[in-house]
Amino acid sequence: MEEIKPLGSFYRVDDEGYLVNDTSWEKIDQNYRNAIKRAVEILTLAIPLSSIYLRGSVPKGNGIEGISDLDLIVLTDQDHEQVADLLNHKLTTEFPWVSGCEVSFFSLQKVERVTRFSIIPFMIKTSSLCVYGNDVANDIPRFKPDRALANEHLIQLRTHINQAKKELNGNEDEEDIADCCTWIMKIIVRSGLALVMEQKPTYTRDLYPAYTLFSSFYSYKEREMKQALIYAIVPSNYADEVIRFLNGFGEWMIQESDHWLDQYNPNRAPHMLITN
Repeated sequence: MEEIKPLGSFYRVDDEGYLVNDTSWEKIDQNYRNAIKRAVEILTLAIPLSSIYLRGSVPKGNGIEGISDLDLIVLTDQDHEQVADLLNHKLTTEFPWVSGCEVSFFSLQKVERVTRFSIIPFMIKTSSLCVYGNDVANDIPRFKPDRALANEHLIQLRTHINQAKKELNGNEDEEDIADCCTWIMKIIVRSGLALVMEQKPTYTRDLYPAYTLFSSFYSYKEREMKQALIYAIVPSNYADEVIRFLNGFGEWMIQESDHWLDQYNPNRAPHMLITN
């Protein structure tokens, strides 16, 4: 089994147990600043929007040239997937050290009066930096690393794994297989963290610390979760290999998530109330 680097960290929490947003413009490397400014220019000229947020490792000062991409959240009334494709092409061409650009479009109205957990408002509040427009983060309630957050990862796990197996079955496109492998393994590793969040209220999007915390509670599944972590970083392009793993450890993860839901969300509410 390949060695993996112990990279990543958990979010900070304040004295009341709420997650702290550690992003700032000052932490961003100058090369990435230039790419961000160009992204803002392209988006504001192409579509009507109210705000643009940058999330992920770059606004926390942890961007690695050639590896880190730009993850943007755009508050607008419509989806603009063609604009997203154009933006990705232009940025990776003009700024070769940017590995890619992902854009999520979200309605401003859905950010207002949030009472139930929703992933985009959560990302804006806890891990995003407003790089254009009106910053609505102050209008979003604070979040704790609690069961509402854990539920967001676990409620869809069965659907995601089944979707991955369907996409992999009979697939001979090696690049597509690798992309699917990376996607589903990231979900599995982060779901592992969600399984133990009640016992250890902490959170991270980083894969290595999520793997280590899961393994401290499920030591007998450490080897399988480590393999999921490796697949997320160095994906397999063999569909049958990935499907076998999903039929094994993936099914176990589904069973564990069902046990968690039986205990904490028996009605299977897709979005739980935010804890204040």
